Amino acid sequence: MFGSTALEVAIGVVFVFLSLSLVCTAANELIASLMTWRAKNLADGIRNLLQYKNNDELLQGRGLYNHPLIQSLYRDKKTLPSYIPSRTFALALMDIVVPAGSPDRDSLKGIRAAVEKAAAKKLIGEQVAGTLRILIDEARSSKEAATGIQKAETDLSRVQENVETWFNDSMERVAGWYKRKTQTLTFALALVFTIALNVDSIMITKRLSSDTTLRAAVVATAEKSAQQPAAIVVTQPASVGGAQGAGQENIEARTSAAYQALLKNQAGLQSLGLPLGWGDANNWPAGSGSSAYCWNWIAKVFGLLLTAGAASLGAPFWFDMLNKVVSIRSAGKAPEEKQKSPKEVPTPTEAGQTPREARESRDVLSEPEEHAANRPRA
Repeated sequence: MFGSTALEVAIGVVFVFLSLSLVCTAANELIASLMTWRAKNLADGIRNLLQYKNNDELLQGRGLYNHPLIQSLYRDKKTLPSYIPSRTFALALMDIVVPAGSPDRDSLKGIRAAVEKAAAKKLIGEQVAGTLRILIDEARSSKEAATGIQKAETDLSRVQENVETWFNDSMERVAGWYKRKTQTLTFALALVFTIALNVDSIMITKRLSSDTTLRAAVVATAEKSAQQPAAIVVTQPASVGGAQGAGQENIEARTSAAYQALLKNQAGLQSLGLPLGWGDANNWPAGSGSSAYCWNWIAKVFGLLLTAGAASLGAPFWFDMLNKVVSIRSAGKAPEEKQKSPKEVPTPTEAGQTPREARESRDVLSEPEEHAANRPRA
């Protein structure tokens, strides 16, 4: 019984952590959309990759963001793209270095000469030129090793493929910058929502342990959510520099979706019936003496910090944990059923026979033949 209660309490606490982390994830996405963090982070990554000094070099003249292929991803220079496909990046960069219609496009030697010209004209930095030289040499090596259909690839397409790989590898590092920024924001949001909603892990654990009705209701909601993931509104932060285009319309859609998810997840957390908020006097620390009162406040602070730290781990972590705990509870061994005796059919008593004599007569009739043969005869 204790094991079952402890497991149900664990399910309830994990579900609370999941619900709060969903609120933090939605709030994180809302702030990122309003502040256009992805677009700014991507611009910083490309500026660092191509050695531009500032955003003006990205947006003006022969800057990458001023290329028609990149401009098609956003409506104006105030709303930079949040995503640039690697192929689009490679096509735009190679068009800046080797313009369309140039005879230098026909051979690796010509492409290398175009890189030197672009570096001399300051269209690209020396570091970028050095990287392109390496990628051109790699394209020459792959051309020499090519067989069959691979020989049909043009020299320019080989270089573009290497540029795409270079861009994707760089964007992994840029995505790491963005992830660290969002992790810091997630912990700050978890701390704010934990204190604002008074989500005390210790107090919730005690309440779930003592209130059977509340525990059953929370466990039922948690199990339903684990079986139907669609019931949980998750707004996952997208990666930076992906293969999707994002303009003003997508930013507005993400912002609206994040706001709706924030409201729904917060309402779902508050509807569980747990001791949340500061309006109820029972949710405040109390004590008969100053020492007890002080220790209760220490426990309160510890419970709040524990909740904030748990919620900052993210919704995917707690959703997986919820599924594991629910599966453990569902896999419990069912109690063995006792074998039921066959239903007795009443035997009518003969005339002048007492009920006891009728039962003895019925027992004799129900005995196996080998046992009946060994009964002493009257």
